[in-house]
Amino acid sequence: MTGGTTWALRTGVDMERVNLHLAALEAAGLLGLAEEGGVATAYFPRRVDGLPVDGNWETVPDRDWLAVWKEGLAPVTVGVLTVTPPWVHAGPDAIVIDPGQAFGTGHHETTTGCLAALQELDLAGRSVLDVGTGSGILAIAAARLGAGPVVGVDTDPLAAAAAQANAAVNGVDVDVREGSVDAAVPERFDVVVANLDTDTLSRLAGALADRLAPGGALIASGVSIERQAEAITALDRAGLPPLTRPGREWVILVACGPAA
Repeated sequence: MTGGTTWALRTGVDMERVNLHLAALEAAGLLGLAEEGGVATAYFPRRVDGLPVDGNWETVPDRDWLAVWKEGLAPVTVGVLTVTPPWVHAGPDAIVIDPGQAFGTGHHETTTGCLAALQELDLAGRSVLDVGTGSGILAIAAARLGAGPVVGVDTDPLAAAAAQANAAVNGVDVDVREGSVDAAVPERFDVVVANLDTDTLSRLAGALADRLAPGGALIASGVSIERQAEAITALDRAGLPPLTRPGREWVILVACGPAA
């Protein structure tokens, strides 16, 4: 479609947050997404009311918005790990993640922070649980770093399917489960990683503590610097007093479970 106009929804949030609602946006006729300065814009053939993402609407000249979106997603390297979309070849060892499937492309500060924190641990032969696995990027990274067994869990069936597909594409063994961590994951793990939003992390703090093996490590994020006190308090109450690593806008929280 060229020569006309497109409706642009300037969301005020980043691409990763918009991707949480990708299925609903696609059902509404999404043409494509683009991000500039950490703010995502969604493009539609017409204005749509009742979307799960708020923002300001304006009209713009038509373009191939899917192509614009793809052009803006370059590979991301964190330590020894490189994450790339499937249309960019970044080497045989790169983790390939389809950004149109579920939350977690590697571009968000919370994801890169968790990837960095995982690499500070010796994961060889250690069990890892990824809570709210989304695209499976953190579970896949853990498996690439030598962890095993690796379990990813998500309440969203589309995310669980995407994580399973991405694990297969990357040739790693990840046990992906659909459901809540309480219902779907009875085991304990050496490492638990949880890149969630602040409310969910705070609500699940006790469950995360229960899934840690004695002396295990928790890596958590999805918490803005402004709301870190809430997450710290919840983890403290769960017996997991965390160390904090503030980034530009988000914080990584790392905690050790009690010894046996």
